[in-house]
Amino acid sequence: MRSDFRKKWDSLNAFVEGKYREYSYRKKARTRLRHMNQGYVCDKEYKEIVCPYWKKYGYQPKKMWYQIFADRDQKVDPRYIPDDLWYGKILPYFSNMQFRRFAEDKCFHDFWFSDISRPDTIIKNIAGVFYNNNLEIISLNDAVDICLNYKKEFLIKPSIDSGEGRLIVFINPKIEDKEALLKEFDNMGANYIVQETVSQHAVLAKLNPSSLNTIRVVSFLYEGKVHILSSILRMGASGARIDNVGAGGFACPIREDGALNKFGVNRKSEWKAENQHGIKFSDVKVPSFDKIIEIIKNKHKMLAHFKIIGWDFSVDTGGKPVFIEYNVCPGSNQITCGPTFGELTDSVLEEIFIKKTLENAQN
Repeated sequence: MRSDFRKKWDSLNAFVEGKYREYSYRKKARTRLRHMNQGYVCDKEYKEIVCPYWKKYGYQPKKMWYQIFADRDQKVDPRYIPDDLWYGKILPYFSNMQFRRFAEDKCFHDFWFSDISRPDTIIKNIAGVFYNNNLEIISLNDAVDICLNYKKEFLIKPSIDSGEGRLIVFINPKIEDKEALLKEFDNMGANYIVQETVSQHAVLAKLNPSSLNTIRVVSFLYEGKVHILSSILRMGASGARIDNVGAGGFACPIREDGALNKFGVNRKSEWKAENQHGIKFSDVKVPSFDKIIEIIKNKHKMLAHFKIIGWDFSVDTGGKPVFIEYNVCPGSNQITCGPTFGELTDSVLEEIFIKKTLENAQN
């Protein structure tokens, strides 16, 4: 009886959360369209191509999504996945969001990913409890002393829900004192991690030296195989420490061989052949990209609760991939890379709307 009640309660929570996500992303889309001067005019294609394609799944997407996604190459592809469907139904279907916060907690990367290179951890705060890098409980004063004795610049960031560089703080112990550090700890409250700053490969640093420029790869565990859905390189704005496109940076698709596409996109949805430093995207090849893909394919196989994952990597000065974090509720990368599921789209939509073989996988 209790199990049945829990299932119904979880189902209701998932339904409400899904509806909220749908509303939220439709609102964001309408705002984006205003900035894009209403995007690509696709009335004819929407009626003749998009609606018939989705009819067999009993779904009718809103036209605004195709105005947004088709604006890149002025071509309407019915396989584009609307954001409200992506966040409201697809991600919750393929990934168990009940486990999300714990699974994404950066303080536990040592356990999940002990055999791959990560930024060195200085101290952690898990639910208000301080730990050193050996996971031994320490006092607040010990935590402050360890940080200030580190000597080199480090960063503090939330260990949960820190997407797009939210709330990251950089500290130089040669300049900042105990009082300043305590203030930052107080601002964080609980659940944060203190790590070294990564020295990135010269190829990445050249794109924008002030930010850690990262590789975002979205992978999909489907029918027993890990598929790479999309890959982009994110680079920051001049003087920025974070590689956030919304703050003035660029995102550029990465090809299978690690080379960047000819064009990258900025926050204004403008496609440019070079970034703010005059570097042509087509002249750049991401170092060790094949190694990053290999790591992702190996690691995703062990995370079946989350069948869609967005992975963030950088590459250090010696060419070694450095794992930064992963996100089980990633963006679809469609604006930069085209339809999310590509050739898998028909199979995926049939699974979601018709077969529904994973409906009990979240219980």
